[in-house]
Amino acid sequence: MKNNKLKYSKVIGLTFCFSLLVLVSCSKKDEEVLPEDPTAEDYDKAPMLTNYSNEYIKPAYSAYYTAVTELKNEVTSFNTTLTVASLQNLRTKWENALLVWQDVAFLEFGPAANISLRAQTNVYPVDTILMKSNIASGTYSLAAGSNFDAKGFQAIDYLLYGLEVTDVNLVTYYSNTANARTYLQDVVDELEVNASTVKNEWFGSYSESFIANSASNAQGSSVSNVVNAITQHYETYLRKGKIGLPVGAFNGFSNQPMPEHVEAYYSNQSLPYVYRSVTAFQNFIKGKGYVSAANGVGLDDYMSFVNAQNGGQNLHTIIDNQFNAIRIELDNINDPLSNEVDVNVNNSGVNTVYGKMQQMVGYIKVDMTNALDVLITYQDSDGD
Repeated sequence: MKNNKLKYSKVIGLTFCFSLLVLVSCSKKDEEVLPEDPTAEDYDKAPMLTNYSNEYIKPAYSAYYTAVTELKNEVTSFNTTLTVASLQNLRTKWENALLVWQDVAFLEFGPAANISLRAQTNVYPVDTILMKSNIASGTYSLAAGSNFDAKGFQAIDYLLYGLEVTDVNLVTYYSNTANARTYLQDVVDELEVNASTVKNEWFGSYSESFIANSASNAQGSSVSNVVNAITQHYETYLRKGKIGLPVGAFNGFSNQPMPEHVEAYYSNQSLPYVYRSVTAFQNFIKGKGYVSAANGVGLDDYMSFVNAQNGGQNLHTIIDNQFNAIRIELDNINDPLSNEVDVNVNNSGVNTVYGKMQQMVGYIKVDMTNALDVLITYQDSDGD
């Protein structure tokens, strides 16, 4: 009887061990076949880079070059026919070129970064004292770094709106001041040269190398260059430059508004360029074509692939909705923005816009870059 019990115990023990081994084996097998979450490196980035290059970047730079060329031609016409009507035509071409500039301003990598295109194109506030000195002497080098804040679109803003109180007086000023006519022409000539340089490189060999540089998101890769460029532009030149500085958000503890820091200060029209910049940025992230506006492969698709989330919601949807929220708040402020930032006018409304813009920084600089495994390589001194 004892032997039978012993045999029975051994059978049960062997059965238990065998069952345990089967469970462990199955468990390990299940672990091996379970699919892993996709990572940023798993994504085929070449189609996205191809879409950006062919459908947005090259058409946008072509449009920008065309707009600057038209502006240059209008300057030549104005200098030849000095009338109030020709002045108004010139202003219209300047406004259009500055609007189109917003579509490419955030593409500060590759050819644009090589010549510091943004710093040579749209620095504000401008140094009016230096500009007057350049005009008076007739001797200057606009290519010199010391003249970066005395040229570009904002210098033209001053030259077309800030030199005289009335249009008639301004036309008279140019009629009597040959050096001013030359300076205006030199400024726009350089804009065209720089626009041509960047456009030609994109239509040359750079586009091919940009698309090919898709193996990883490491520093120096195309994805890293794009993400760093657009993030820095949004944080520093859109959020801070167009709204934060004028409203006083960066003016120490006082938060005293700095109205002279608005874009297009002398023409008293700043908001069209804020709207255009926000829209261009939003369209780019969504992969929209510049001409067709068709949705191609963009950073939003990349975020969707890696299932980027914030608070349980899709990150690309949050970012898109935040752009819409910024636009809604922009509708609650008016031009001239330099007047609107005054505490006795609508400083609180402009601060609300800034608050919406500030929220976006975390979404793109932290959540998006982490999800796409891109290291931020630019330096931010804002303390954000």
